[in-house]
Amino acid sequence: MHGRPRKAAGQEDAAASAAKAEKLRALQSQFLSNHHQNIYTKEAIELSAKLLEINPESYTAWNYRKLAVEYALTQSDSDHDAVKSVLDEELRVVENALRQNFKSYGAWHHRRWVLRKGHSSVEKELRLLDKFQNADPRNFHAWNYRRFVAELMNRSEEDELKYTQNLIDKNFSNYSAWHNRRCDYYYSYVTAAKVYNFFCTLIMKSINDVLVD
Repeated sequence: MHGRPRKAAGQEDAAASAAKAEKLRALQSQFLSNHHQNIYTKEAIELSAKLLEINPESYTAWNYRKLAVEYALTQSDSDHDAVKSVLDEELRVVENALRQNFKSYGAWHHRRWVLRKGHSSVEKELRLLDKFQNADPRNFHAWNYRRFVAELMNRSEEDELKYTQNLIDKNFSNYSAWHNRRCDYYYSYVTAAKVYNFFCTLIMKSINDVLVD
């Protein structure tokens, strides 16, 4: 996280790292075998989740899980509860990965992909983001994801501005909150400008039609 010095690695840390690397190699070997053979059994999918808990930056594992989800959805397309169960499990895996690494591009991207499927609780995402942003207020991945969630919810710009204002009131030096606030103002300005230009164009067209007649 920002502003926190790293501790020098000791012998115990080196031994732990070696054990982790060995476990990772074994998982990767079995995972790649499953991936290449298009195996989407419960055991194979659970193994990919374990791999991602250790290494959330494994883009191949995230892509494998997308394929596994699509396969599962074709098997339960007409069963709403089954579809929701599959997608909820993906959100759980992503959350575990993010707890290991808040800044995992692959994890945040996969979470967006799941939410776009449209079967998950968007409101729950804001509560989860509150936890992550309390732990690391300057995580730009979380802020970008928040704007994505706010758009999915059709959350008003006023509500988002109030949210950032509360954070700024707690910590005036929260640069990320200030940045997000500027983004909200910018998008509000751009939207207003587009509406204004649309009506100006419409009015001018109407005037031209009258003059031609």
